[in-house]
Amino acid sequence: MSRKKWLSTAAVLTCSLMFSTSVGWAAGSVKSDMPVKVNGKDASFASQAILVESSLYAPYEAVAKQLGAEAKWDSRTSMLTFQKESNILELTAGKAYRVNGLERVTSTPLQVIDGAVFVPVRLAFEAFGYQIGYESKTRLVQMSAATDAKPAIKVHGITPGGYVVGNELKVSVFAFNHLLKDFNVVKEAKAGEGHVHLWLDSEKLDAPSAVKAYKNEAIVFKDLRPGEHTLTVQLVGNDHKPVVPEVKQVIKFNSVDVSIAADLDPEKATGMRIEGIIADDQHRVFTVEMDSKKLYRIMGESGKVEVLTELPRMATGMAFDAAGNLYIASGGMEGVIFKVNKQDLIGDAFDTSKVETYASGVQGANGLTFDAKGNLYVSGGANGNIYKVTPDGKVSTYKSGLTAARSVQMITVNGVAFGKDGKLYVANTSSGEVSRFAINEDGSLGASELVAQSELLYGADGLTIGPDGDVYVAANERNAIVRVSLDGQVREVAQNGNKGPLEFPASLHFVGTTLYISNFDLPRGENLPNEPGIGSSVAKIEFAEKK
Repeated sequence: MSRKKWLSTAAVLTCSLMFSTSVGWAAGSVKSDMPVKVNGKDASFASQAILVESSLYAPYEAVAKQLGAEAKWDSRTSMLTFQKESNILELTAGKAYRVNGLERVTSTPLQVIDGAVFVPVRLAFEAFGYQIGYESKTRLVQMSAATDAKPAIKVHGITPGGYVVGNELKVSVFAFNHLLKDFNVVKEAKAGEGHVHLWLDSEKLDAPSAVKAYKNEAIVFKDLRPGEHTLTVQLVGNDHKPVVPEVKQVIKFNSVDVSIAADLDPEKATGMRIEGIIADDQHRVFTVEMDSKKLYRIMGESGKVEVLTELPRMATGMAFDAAGNLYIASGGMEGVIFKVNKQDLIGDAFDTSKVETYASGVQGANGLTFDAKGNLYVSGGANGNIYKVTPDGKVSTYKSGLTAARSVQMITVNGVAFGKDGKLYVANTSSGEVSRFAINEDGSLGASELVAQSELLYGADGLTIGPDGDVYVAANERNAIVRVSLDGQVREVAQNGNKGPLEFPASLHFVGTTLYISNFDLPRGENLPNEPGIGSSVAKIEFAEKK
Protein backbone atom coordinates (compact mmCIF):
# COMPACT_ATOMS: atom_id res chain seq x y z
CA MET A 1 0.00 0.00 0.00
CA SER A 2 1.17 3.52 -0.76
CA ARG A 3 1.63 5.68 2.43
CA LYS A 4 1.06 8.72 1.52
CA LYS A 5 -3.76 34.88 22.61
CA TRP A 6 -2.39 36.10 20.24
CA LEU A 7 -5.55 35.46 18.40
CA SER A 8 -6.70 37.70 15.57
CA THR A 9 -10.44 38.07 15.22
CA ALA A 10 -10.74 38.36 11.45
CA ALA A 11 -10.27 36.13 8.47
CA VAL A 12 -8.76 39.01 6.49
CA LEU A 13 -5.38 38.57 8.16
CA THR A 14 -5.45 35.06 9.54
CA CYS A 15 -7.45 32.79 7.25
CA SER A 16 -5.02 30.78 5.14
CA LEU A 17 -7.09 30.35 2.02
CA MET A 18 -6.13 28.23 -0.95
CA PHE A 19 -3.97 29.85 -3.62
CA SER A 20 -1.23 28.95 -6.06
CA THR A 21 2.20 28.46 -4.52
CA SER A 22 4.00 28.30 -7.84
CA VAL A 23 6.10 31.06 -9.34
CA GLY A 24 3.83 33.33 -11.39
CA TRP A 25 0.67 35.33 -10.85
CA ALA A 26 -1.08 34.45 -7.59
CA ALA A 27 -4.77 33.76 -8.06
CA GLY A 28 -7.03 36.14 -6.18
CA SER A 29 -4.42 38.82 -5.46
CA VAL A 30 -5.58 42.45 -5.27
CA LYS A 31 -4.09 45.71 -4.04
CA SER A 32 -4.61 46.13 -0.29
CA ASP A 33 -6.43 49.15 1.10
CA MET A 34 -5.98 48.03 4.73
CA PRO A 35 -4.34 50.51 7.11
CA VAL A 36 -1.27 49.00 8.80
CA LYS A 37 0.57 50.33 11.83
CA VAL A 38 3.89 49.13 13.23
CA ASN A 39 4.62 50.16 16.83
CA GLY A 40 1.84 52.74 16.57
CA LYS A 41 3.08 54.39 13.37
CA ASP A 42 1.91 53.95 9.78
CA ALA A 43 3.77 51.07 8.14
CA SER A 44 6.11 52.21 5.40
CA PHE A 45 5.15 49.22 3.23
CA ALA A 46 1.34 49.61 3.48
CA SER A 47 0.97 51.45 0.15
CA GLN A 48 2.74 48.57 -1.65
CA ALA A 49 0.84 45.76 0.10
CA ILE A 50 -1.51 43.31 -1.62
CA LEU A 51 -4.03 40.71 -0.49
CA VAL A 52 -3.54 37.18 -1.76
CA GLU A 53 -6.81 35.38 -1.07
CA SER A 54 -7.35 37.62 1.99
CA SER A 55 -3.83 37.26 3.41
CA LEU A 56 -1.65 40.40 3.63
CA TYR A 57 1.57 40.45 1.57
CA ALA A 58 4.17 43.14 0.79
CA PRO A 59 7.37 43.41 -1.30
CA TYR A 60 10.27 41.81 0.51
CA GLU A 61 12.50 44.91 0.32
CA ALA A 62 9.85 47.04 2.03
CA VAL A 63 9.22 44.44 4.74
CA ALA A 64 12.96 44.04 5.40
CA LYS A 65 13.35 47.81 5.75
CA GLN A 66 10.45 48.00 8.22
CA LEU A 67 11.92 45.13 10.25
CA GLY A 68 15.44 46.54 10.15
CA ALA A 69 16.64 43.28 8.64
CA GLU A 70 19.05 42.48 5.84
CA ALA A 71 17.41 40.69 2.90
CA LYS A 72 18.82 38.51 0.13
CA TRP A 73 16.81 36.98 -2.73
CA ASP A 74 18.25 34.04 -4.68
CA SER A 75 16.25 33.63 -7.89
CA ARG A 76 17.97 30.33 -8.71
CA THR A 77 16.69 28.60 -5.59
CA SER A 78 13.63 30.84 -5.08
CA MET A 79 14.84 31.47 -1.53
CA LEU A 80 14.56 34.71 0.39
CA THR A 81 16.71 35.22 3.50
CA PHE A 82 16.04 37.80 6.21
CA GLN A 83 18.72 38.33 8.84
CA LYS A 84 18.52 40.56 11.88
CA GLU A 85 21.21 40.27 14.55
CA SER A 86 21.78 36.50 14.93
CA ASN A 87 18.33 35.55 13.65
CA ILE A 88 17.72 34.10 10.19
CA LEU A 89 14.34 33.61 8.48
CA GLU A 90 14.39 31.69 5.20
CA LEU A 91 11.35 31.54 2.92
CA THR A 92 10.81 29.72 -0.36
CA ALA A 93 8.05 29.72 -2.95
CA GLY A 94 6.67 26.51 -1.46
CA LYS A 95 4.96 25.73 1.81
CA ALA A 96 8.08 25.41 3.96
CA TYR A 97 10.13 28.09 5.69
CA ARG A 98 12.91 27.99 8.28
CA VAL A 99 13.59 29.97 11.44
CA ASN A 100 17.20 29.60 12.61
CA GLY A 101 17.35 26.24 10.84
CA LEU A 102 14.03 24.89 12.14
CA GLU A 103 11.76 23.93 9.25
CA ARG A 104 8.13 24.98 9.57
CA VAL A 105 5.10 24.70 7.28
CA THR A 106 2.79 27.55 6.32
CA SER A 107 -0.28 27.90 4.13
CA THR A 108 0.73 31.50 3.34
CA PRO A 109 4.08 30.98 1.62
CA LEU A 110 6.25 33.49 -0.18
CA GLN A 111 4.80 34.55 -3.55
CA VAL A 112 6.57 35.55 -6.78
CA ILE A 113 4.18 37.70 -8.81
CA ASP A 114 5.24 39.04 -12.23
CA GLY A 115 8.86 38.71 -11.10
CA ALA A 116 8.33 40.61 -7.83
CA VAL A 117 8.84 38.81 -4.51
CA PHE A 118 6.09 39.25 -1.93
CA VAL A 119 6.34 38.20 1.71
CA PRO A 120 3.48 37.08 3.98
CA VAL A 121 3.43 39.96 6.44
CA ARG A 122 2.11 38.10 9.45
CA LEU A 123 4.63 35.26 9.15
CA ALA A 124 7.62 37.61 8.80
CA PHE A 125 6.74 39.91 11.67
CA GLU A 126 5.70 37.14 14.04
CA ALA A 127 8.99 35.34 13.36
CA PHE A 128 10.84 38.40 14.64
CA GLY A 129 8.79 38.66 17.81
CA TYR A 130 5.94 40.99 16.85
CA GLN A 131 2.38 40.61 18.06
CA ILE A 132 -0.30 41.00 15.40
CA GLY A 133 -3.78 42.41 15.91
CA TYR A 134 -6.72 43.26 13.70
CA GLU A 135 -9.69 45.58 14.27
CA SER A 136 -12.60 44.32 12.20
CA LYS A 137 -14.57 47.59 12.09
CA THR A 138 -11.70 49.69 10.74
CA ARG A 139 -9.78 46.81 9.08
CA LEU A 140 -6.70 48.12 10.86
CA VAL A 141 -3.73 45.77 11.20
CA GLN A 142 -1.53 46.59 14.19
CA MET A 143 1.88 45.06 14.79
CA SER A 144 3.95 45.74 17.85
CA ALA A 145 7.39 44.52 18.85
CA ALA A 146 7.35 42.41 21.98
CA THR A 147 10.63 43.96 23.06
CA ASP A 148 12.29 47.38 22.94
CA ALA A 149 16.03 47.75 23.54
CA LYS A 150 16.22 45.03 26.16
CA PRO A 151 17.38 41.45 25.57
CA ALA A 152 14.54 39.04 24.78
CA ILE A 153 13.91 35.63 23.21
CA LYS A 154 11.29 33.96 21.03
CA VAL A 155 11.03 30.18 20.96
CA HIS A 156 9.92 28.63 17.66
CA GLY A 157 8.50 25.11 17.38
CA ILE A 158 6.41 24.92 20.55
CA THR A 159 3.97 27.21 22.36
CA PRO A 160 2.66 27.17 25.95
CA GLY A 161 -0.01 24.48 26.19
CA GLY A 162 0.91 23.21 22.73
CA TYR A 163 1.45 19.68 21.46
CA VAL A 164 4.26 17.64 19.96
CA VAL A 165 3.40 14.62 17.86
CA GLY A 166 5.76 11.70 18.31
CA ASN A 167 8.84 11.37 20.48
CA GLU A 168 10.92 14.35 19.28
CA LEU A 169 10.79 18.04 20.15
CA LYS A 170 12.45 20.37 17.64
CA VAL A 171 12.83 24.05 18.49
CA SER A 172 14.92 27.07 17.60
CA VAL A 173 15.41 30.34 19.44
CA PHE A 174 15.53 33.92 18.21
CA ALA A 175 17.49 36.25 20.50
CA PHE A 176 16.85 39.99 20.36
CA ASN A 177 19.29 42.69 21.45
CA HIS A 178 21.70 39.92 22.37
CA LEU A 179 24.21 38.62 19.81
CA LEU A 180 24.75 34.86 19.91
CA LYS A 181 28.41 33.84 20.23
CA ASP A 182 30.35 30.60 20.30
CA PHE A 183 31.02 30.24 24.03
CA ASN A 184 33.90 27.85 23.26
CA VAL A 185 35.73 30.72 21.57
CA VAL A 186 34.39 33.84 23.27
CA LYS A 187 34.51 33.10 26.98
CA GLU A 188 34.75 36.57 28.44
CA ALA A 189 31.47 38.08 29.62
CA LYS A 190 30.40 41.06 27.53
CA ALA A 191 27.19 43.04 27.68
CA GLY A 192 24.83 42.33 24.79
CA GLU A 193 26.21 38.97 23.74
CA GLY A 194 26.15 35.34 24.85
CA HIS A 195 24.10 32.26 24.00
CA VAL A 196 21.04 30.22 25.03
CA HIS A 197 20.56 27.48 27.63
CA LEU A 198 17.72 24.96 27.31
CA TRP A 199 16.47 22.27 29.69
CA LEU A 200 13.75 19.67 29.11
CA ASP A 201 11.96 18.25 32.15
CA SER A 202 14.88 19.19 34.38
CA GLU A 203 14.60 20.24 38.00
CA LYS A 204 18.23 21.35 38.14
CA LEU A 205 18.57 24.39 35.90
CA ASP A 206 22.31 24.81 35.95
CA ALA A 207 24.85 25.43 33.19
CA PRO A 208 26.44 21.93 33.18
CA SER A 209 23.08 20.21 32.55
CA ALA A 210 21.86 22.69 29.91
CA VAL A 211 21.73 22.18 26.17
CA LYS A 212 23.68 25.13 24.83
CA ALA A 213 22.76 26.87 21.57
CA TYR A 214 24.37 29.68 19.63
CA LYS A 215 24.18 28.53 15.99
CA ASN A 216 21.39 29.09 13.48
CA GLU A 217 20.17 25.51 13.73
CA ALA A 218 17.37 23.54 15.31
CA ILE A 219 17.75 22.01 18.77
CA VAL A 220 16.37 18.46 18.99
CA PHE A 221 15.22 16.62 22.13
CA LYS A 222 14.57 12.91 21.58
CA ASP A 223 12.78 10.07 23.36
CA LEU A 224 9.81 12.10 24.61
CA ARG A 225 7.27 10.06 26.49
CA PRO A 226 3.55 10.76 25.94
CA GLY A 227 2.24 13.29 28.45
CA GLU A 228 3.14 16.66 29.91
CA HIS A 229 6.59 18.24 29.58
CA THR A 230 8.36 21.45 30.53
CA LEU A 231 10.89 23.25 28.35
CA THR A 232 12.94 26.01 30.00
CA VAL A 233 14.85 28.47 27.81
CA GLN A 234 17.19 31.12 29.23
CA LEU A 235 19.43 33.82 27.79
CA VAL A 236 22.95 33.77 29.23
CA GLY A 237 26.27 35.52 28.73
CA ASN A 238 29.49 34.08 27.36
CA ASP A 239 30.33 33.00 30.92
CA HIS A 240 27.11 30.89 31.09
CA LYS A 241 25.61 33.16 33.74
CA PRO A 242 22.04 34.45 33.24
CA VAL A 243 21.72 37.94 31.84
CA VAL A 244 20.43 40.59 34.24
CA PRO A 245 17.54 41.23 34.38
CA GLU A 246 16.68 37.58 33.80
CA VAL A 247 15.34 36.53 30.38
CA LYS A 248 13.72 33.11 30.70
CA GLN A 249 10.71 31.26 29.29
CA VAL A 250 9.10 28.22 30.88
CA ILE A 251 6.91 26.42 28.34
CA LYS A 252 4.65 23.58 29.42
CA PHE A 253 3.50 21.37 26.55
CA ASN A 254 2.18 17.90 25.77
CA SER A 255 3.41 14.99 23.69
CA VAL A 256 0.89 12.75 21.92
CA ASP A 257 1.00 9.78 19.58
CA VAL A 258 -0.93 9.78 16.28
CA SER A 259 -1.41 6.52 14.41
CA ILE A 260 -3.74 4.68 12.03
CA ALA A 261 -6.29 2.49 13.81
CA ALA A 262 -7.67 0.99 10.60
CA ASP A 263 -7.25 1.37 6.84
CA LEU A 264 -10.54 0.73 5.06
CA ASP A 265 -8.87 0.05 1.72
CA PRO A 266 -5.30 -1.28 2.15
CA GLU A 267 -4.92 -1.81 -1.61
CA LYS A 268 -5.53 1.81 -2.63
CA ALA A 269 -4.52 5.26 -1.45
CA THR A 270 -7.72 6.93 -2.75
CA GLY A 271 -11.20 6.06 -3.93
CA MET A 272 -13.27 5.77 -0.74
CA ARG A 273 -14.89 8.51 1.34
CA ILE A 274 -15.77 8.40 5.03
CA GLU A 275 -16.89 11.43 7.00
CA GLY A 276 -18.83 10.60 10.17
CA ILE A 277 -17.32 8.61 13.03
CA ILE A 278 -18.44 7.43 16.46
CA ALA A 279 -17.14 4.88 18.98
CA ASP A 280 -18.61 3.15 22.02
CA ASP A 281 -17.02 2.53 25.41
CA GLN A 282 -15.62 -0.79 24.15
CA HIS A 283 -13.69 1.11 21.45
CA ARG A 284 -15.88 -0.30 18.69
CA VAL A 285 -15.64 2.36 16.01
CA PHE A 286 -18.41 2.99 13.45
CA THR A 287 -18.23 4.89 10.17
CA VAL A 288 -20.01 4.96 6.79
CA GLU A 289 -18.43 4.84 3.33
CA MET A 290 -20.39 7.44 1.41
CA ASP A 291 -20.39 5.92 -2.09
CA SER A 292 -21.09 2.29 -1.18
CA LYS A 293 -23.31 3.37 1.79
CA LYS A 294 -21.74 0.57 3.85
CA LEU A 295 -21.81 0.88 7.63
CA TYR A 296 -18.44 -0.27 8.99
CA ARG A 297 -17.51 -1.51 12.44
CA ILE A 298 -13.86 -1.49 13.48
CA MET A 299 -13.11 -3.72 16.43
CA GLY A 300 -11.08 -2.17 19.21
CA GLU A 301 -7.34 -2.69 19.38
CA SER A 302 -7.34 -5.41 16.71
CA GLY A 303 -8.41 -2.93 14.02
CA LYS A 304 -10.53 -5.63 12.35
CA VAL A 305 -12.84 -4.02 9.78
CA GLU A 306 -16.35 -5.46 9.34
CA VAL A 307 -19.32 -4.41 7.19
CA LEU A 308 -22.51 -4.40 9.27
CA THR A 309 -25.06 -3.34 6.67
CA GLU A 310 -25.78 -1.04 3.74
CA LEU A 311 -27.73 2.14 4.46
CA PRO A 312 -30.60 3.29 2.23
CA ARG A 313 -28.65 6.46 1.36
CA MET A 314 -25.18 7.93 1.70
CA ALA A 315 -24.53 9.33 5.17
CA THR A 316 -22.24 11.57 7.22
CA GLY A 317 -22.59 12.64 10.88
CA MET A 318 -23.19 10.14 13.68
CA ALA A 319 -24.27 10.22 17.34
CA PHE A 320 -25.35 7.84 20.11
CA ASP A 321 -28.37 8.48 22.30
CA ALA A 322 -28.24 7.76 26.04
CA ALA A 323 -29.31 4.14 25.41
CA GLY A 324 -26.53 3.47 22.90
CA ASN A 325 -28.66 3.55 19.73
CA LEU A 326 -26.89 5.01 16.71
CA TYR A 327 -28.23 7.96 14.68
CA ILE A 328 -26.80 8.78 11.25
CA ALA A 329 -27.31 11.93 9.17
CA SER A 330 -28.08 11.73 5.46
CA GLY A 331 -28.22 15.18 3.88
CA GLY A 332 -29.45 16.47 0.55
CA MET A 333 -32.60 18.45 -0.22
CA GLU A 334 -34.83 16.10 1.76
CA GLY A 335 -32.48 15.28 4.60
CA VAL A 336 -33.16 12.31 6.85
CA ILE A 337 -31.86 10.83 10.08
CA PHE A 338 -31.44 7.07 10.29
CA LYS A 339 -31.50 5.02 13.49
CA VAL A 340 -29.74 1.71 14.17
CA ASN A 341 -30.61 -0.09 17.40
CA LYS A 342 -27.85 -0.88 19.87
CA GLN A 343 -28.31 -4.66 19.72
CA ASP A 344 -27.71 -4.63 15.98
CA LEU A 345 -24.44 -2.74 16.42
CA ILE A 346 -22.86 -5.43 18.57
CA GLY A 347 -24.04 -8.50 16.66
CA ASP A 348 -23.45 -9.94 13.20
CA ALA A 349 -24.11 -8.24 9.86
CA PHE A 350 -27.77 -7.38 9.32
CA ASP A 351 -30.17 -6.47 6.53
CA THR A 352 -30.84 -2.87 5.43
CA SER A 353 -34.49 -3.28 6.46
CA LYS A 354 -33.41 -2.97 10.11
CA VAL A 355 -32.25 0.62 9.51
CA GLU A 356 -35.08 2.91 10.65
CA THR A 357 -35.88 6.40 9.39
CA TYR A 358 -36.01 8.44 12.59
CA ALA A 359 -36.74 11.88 11.10
CA SER A 360 -36.99 13.66 7.75
CA GLY A 361 -37.18 17.25 6.57
CA VAL A 362 -33.69 18.15 7.85
CA GLN A 363 -32.20 19.55 4.66
CA GLY A 364 -28.42 19.27 4.42
CA ALA A 365 -28.24 17.15 7.60
CA ASN A 366 -24.62 16.73 8.64
CA GLY A 367 -23.43 16.99 12.26
CA LEU A 368 -25.42 15.39 15.08
CA THR A 369 -25.46 15.77 18.87
CA PHE A 370 -27.89 15.06 21.71
CA ASP A 371 -28.75 17.38 24.59
CA ALA A 372 -29.39 16.21 28.14
CA LYS A 373 -33.15 16.01 27.47
CA GLY A 374 -32.78 13.62 24.55
CA ASN A 375 -33.32 16.20 21.82
CA LEU A 376 -31.21 15.64 18.73
CA TYR A 377 -29.59 18.76 17.21
CA VAL A 378 -28.61 18.60 13.55
CA SER A 379 -26.43 20.98 11.51
CA GLY A 380 -27.65 21.92 8.02
CA GLY A 381 -24.29 22.68 6.40
CA ALA A 382 -24.41 25.47 3.82
CA ASN A 383 -27.99 26.52 4.55
CA GLY A 384 -26.99 27.76 8.01
CA ASN A 385 -29.84 25.95 9.72
CA ILE A 386 -29.70 24.04 12.97
CA TYR A 387 -32.53 21.59 13.51
CA LYS A 388 -33.92 20.13 16.72
CA VAL A 389 -35.56 16.71 16.64
CA THR A 390 -37.51 15.86 19.80
CA PRO A 391 -37.64 12.27 21.14
CA ASP A 392 -41.07 11.89 19.51
CA GLY A 393 -39.70 12.93 16.11
CA LYS A 394 -40.93 16.54 15.87
CA VAL A 395 -38.57 18.74 13.81
CA SER A 396 -37.95 22.43 14.48
CA THR A 397 -35.76 24.67 12.29
CA TYR A 398 -33.61 27.52 13.63
CA LYS A 399 -31.47 29.99 11.71
CA SER A 400 -27.94 30.10 13.13
CA GLY A 401 -27.09 33.51 11.70
CA LEU A 402 -23.56 32.29 10.96
CA THR A 403 -22.28 33.47 7.59
CA ALA A 404 -19.81 32.24 4.99
CA ALA A 405 -16.46 33.97 4.49
CA ARG A 406 -15.57 32.30 1.18
CA SER A 407 -17.60 31.63 -1.93
CA VAL A 408 -15.56 28.49 -2.61
CA GLN A 409 -16.60 27.04 0.76
CA MET A 410 -20.14 27.88 1.85
CA ILE A 411 -20.58 25.49 4.79
CA THR A 412 -21.33 27.61 7.86
CA VAL A 413 -22.67 25.02 10.31
CA ASN A 414 -20.82 21.73 10.33
CA GLY A 415 -19.70 19.93 13.48
CA VAL A 416 -21.94 20.36 16.55
CA ALA A 417 -21.54 19.25 20.17
CA PHE A 418 -22.88 20.21 23.57
CA GLY A 419 -20.24 21.43 25.98
CA LYS A 420 -20.08 20.76 29.69
CA ASP A 421 -21.57 24.24 30.13
CA GLY A 422 -24.76 23.10 28.37
CA LYS A 423 -24.13 25.32 25.34
CA LEU A 424 -24.16 24.15 21.74
CA TYR A 425 -20.75 24.50 20.04
CA VAL A 426 -20.71 24.84 16.24
CA ALA A 427 -17.89 24.75 13.65
CA ASN A 428 -18.03 27.23 10.75
CA THR A 429 -16.01 25.62 7.97
CA SER A 430 -16.06 28.65 5.72
CA SER A 431 -14.63 31.17 8.20
CA GLY A 432 -12.52 28.98 10.50
CA GLU A 433 -14.63 29.74 13.56
CA VAL A 434 -16.04 28.01 16.60
CA SER A 435 -19.20 29.63 17.99
CA ARG A 436 -21.58 28.65 20.77
CA PHE A 437 -25.26 29.09 21.45
CA ALA A 438 -27.12 29.12 24.72
CA ILE A 439 -30.28 27.02 24.40
CA ASN A 440 -33.59 28.63 25.33
CA GLU A 441 -36.12 26.84 27.51
CA ASP A 442 -38.11 25.77 24.43
CA GLY A 443 -34.99 24.32 22.82
CA SER A 444 -34.46 27.17 20.35
CA LEU A 445 -31.13 28.89 19.86
CA GLY A 446 -30.11 31.92 21.87
CA ALA A 447 -27.74 34.52 20.46
CA SER A 448 -24.51 33.23 18.94
CA GLU A 449 -21.20 33.95 20.67
CA LEU A 450 -17.85 33.72 18.90
CA VAL A 451 -15.49 31.47 20.85
CA ALA A 452 -12.50 31.58 18.49
CA GLN A 453 -11.48 32.43 14.95
CA SER A 454 -8.01 31.50 13.77
CA GLU A 455 -5.97 30.42 10.78
CA LEU A 456 -5.46 27.18 12.70
CA LEU A 457 -9.22 26.53 12.39
CA TYR A 458 -9.30 26.92 8.63
CA GLY A 459 -11.60 24.21 7.26
CA ALA A 460 -13.20 23.53 10.67
CA ASP A 461 -15.31 20.41 10.12
CA GLY A 462 -16.37 18.02 12.88
CA LEU A 463 -15.90 18.95 16.51
CA THR A 464 -16.22 17.17 19.84
CA ILE A 465 -15.77 17.91 23.52
CA GLY A 466 -12.68 16.41 25.14
CA PRO A 467 -12.42 14.92 28.62
CA ASP A 468 -10.87 18.24 29.69
CA GLY A 469 -14.00 20.13 28.58
CA ASP A 470 -12.24 21.86 25.68
CA VAL A 471 -13.42 21.73 22.07
CA TYR A 472 -11.43 19.58 19.62
CA VAL A 473 -11.84 20.42 15.93
CA ALA A 474 -10.94 18.63 12.70
CA ALA A 475 -9.46 21.36 10.47
CA ASN A 476 -9.90 19.35 7.29
CA GLU A 477 -8.05 21.41 4.66
CA ARG A 478 -5.07 21.80 7.00
CA ASN A 479 -4.85 18.07 7.82
CA ALA A 480 -4.95 19.13 11.46
CA ILE A 481 -6.61 18.57 14.81
CA VAL A 482 -6.99 21.75 16.85
CA ARG A 483 -7.92 22.33 20.48
CA VAL A 484 -10.01 25.36 21.50
CA SER A 485 -10.40 26.25 25.16
CA LEU A 486 -13.69 27.77 26.27
CA ASP A 487 -11.98 31.14 26.75
CA GLY A 488 -10.93 31.15 23.09
CA GLN A 489 -7.32 29.95 23.19
CA VAL A 490 -6.44 27.99 20.05
CA ARG A 491 -3.70 25.35 20.04
CA GLU A 492 -2.67 22.89 17.37
CA VAL A 493 -2.65 19.27 18.53
CA ALA A 494 -1.44 17.60 15.33
CA GLN A 495 -0.85 18.57 11.70
CA ASN A 496 0.85 16.93 8.72
CA GLY A 497 1.22 16.94 4.95
CA ASN A 498 -0.62 14.71 2.48
CA LYS A 499 1.02 11.40 3.42
CA GLY A 500 -0.86 10.89 6.69
CA PRO A 501 -1.69 9.95 9.28
CA LEU A 502 -4.21 12.83 9.03
CA GLU A 503 -5.67 13.19 5.53
CA PHE A 504 -8.53 15.69 5.31
CA PRO A 505 -9.82 14.73 8.78
CA ALA A 506 -13.59 15.22 8.89
CA SER A 507 -15.03 13.96 12.19
CA LEU A 508 -13.71 12.99 15.59
CA HIS A 509 -14.88 11.32 18.79
CA PHE A 510 -13.35 10.68 22.21
CA VAL A 511 -13.47 7.41 24.11
CA GLY A 512 -11.70 8.15 27.37
CA THR A 513 -8.37 9.69 26.37
CA THR A 514 -8.36 8.16 22.87
CA LEU A 515 -9.50 10.43 20.05
CA TYR A 516 -10.77 8.64 16.92
CA ILE A 517 -10.69 10.56 13.62
CA SER A 518 -12.17 9.84 10.19
CA ASN A 519 -9.92 10.57 7.21
CA PHE A 520 -12.21 11.82 4.42
CA ASP A 521 -9.15 12.19 2.14
CA LEU A 522 -10.43 14.85 -0.28
CA PRO A 523 -7.73 16.46 -2.46
CA ARG A 524 -7.92 19.97 -1.00
CA GLY A 525 -5.62 22.27 0.94
CA GLU A 526 -2.74 20.47 2.62
CA ASN A 527 -4.18 17.19 1.34
CA LEU A 528 -3.68 18.18 -2.31
CA PRO A 529 -2.90 15.87 -4.03
CA ASN A 530 -4.46 13.06 -2.01
CA GLU A 531 -2.28 10.37 -3.56
CA PRO A 532 0.10 8.99 -2.41
CA GLY A 533 -1.29 8.58 1.07
CA ILE A 534 -3.21 6.28 3.34
CA GLY A 535 -6.64 7.14 1.96
CA SER A 536 -9.93 6.65 3.77
CA SER A 537 -8.99 5.42 7.20
CA VAL A 538 -9.48 5.90 10.92
CA ALA A 539 -6.68 7.66 12.76
CA LYS A 540 -6.35 7.94 16.51
CA ILE A 541 -4.53 10.16 18.96
CA GLU A 542 -3.59 8.79 22.36
CA PHE A 543 -3.54 11.40 25.09
CA ALA A 544 -1.85 10.64 28.40
CA GLU A 545 -4.05 10.22 31.47
CA LYS A 546 -4.10 13.28 33.69
CA LYS A 547 -2.16 12.69 36.89
